[in-house]
Amino acid sequence: MIVDRQARMTLRNAIVAYMSGTIRTFAFEDQYSPCRASPDESVRWIVQQIWYIHDGVIDHPISVLSEGWEALRRTVAFLGTDMDIATPSESESWPFRDESQWHLHEHLVSELGLPDYDPEVHGRPANPWWNRIPTSVGVSILVGILAVVFLMLAFS
Repeated sequence: MIVDRQARMTLRNAIVAYMSGTIRTFAFEDQYSPCRASPDESVRWIVQQIWYIHDGVIDHPISVLSEGWEALRRTVAFLGTDMDIATPSESESWPFRDESQWHLHEHLVSELGLPDYDPEVHGRPANPWWNRIPTSVGVSILVGILAVVFLMLAFS
């Protein structure tokens, strides 16, 4: 087992900055990307999982559910250890093996002063509703509104 302490701290700092709202998606990816080449298997596995929590097309603040927030808290704590991810799993304590191991290391994330999860701040959709309207529909709506305004002005 190789522990790449520098990559772990780089990855941890990027996650903390993203969770704290000091950086957005593009900066987050720029900060953690060098960790992809780490000899530390745990770091590479976490980077692979982290890739799923952001959009590489839209630069946005963090957008996760409360379960994702808790997984990130556990990941931040894990990166403060020299432990290895034994087997990737979908357990609620991941990347720790079990709840007791997580609780033994929870202080590592508590010391960082991360904000509590707020769905209004941390769970907002990364792709707002107006970005999901097809262009032709959006143009039609805009033309319709302009036509109504023009008619109202013409007949007043």
